[in-house]
Amino acid sequence: MSLDGLSKQFEDFVGRARAALDREITAVKNAASAANAEKSSAQAALAELQGQLKQAQSQLDAVMKDLQRGSTLAGINREITGARKQLEALQVETAETEKALAALQKQRADGERQLVALGNEAQRMIAIRTEGEAVMADIRAKLAQVQIGQRS
Repeated sequence: MSLDGLSKQFEDFVGRARAALDREITAVKNAASAANAEKSSAQAALAELQGQLKQAQSQLDAVMKDLQRGSTLAGINREITGARKQLEALQVETAETEKALAALQKQRADGERQLVALGNEAQRMIAIRTEGEAVMADIRAKLAQVQIGQRS
């Protein structure tokens, strides 16, 4: 066998080895990706379960508080009465706020109308001024012609 033949065989061997290694690397990367995905999924499931545990614990605490509070009917009645008073106060405050809001909206609308009127008036004044300047320019031109005619 010649050296060229051995060199070609070696290159073929190295090529096959590289291809095999590339396949192995790809397989390992895929396995690692799958493992990472599984790990992420497990972490998400664990976090969800921990959240559910906290929620269940807080619900249990709330139920226990309600049970303790519910043991006395008079206590519940006092809470209802207090809540009604708060509701009435909030309703009064809401009505006052709505009236104030309506007044502010009316002021705003009036202000916008005034702004539009002032803008229109300003445009009219600009038009008058422009017309006056045109008349003045015309008078000056005629005056200049008259003065030129007198000199001649």
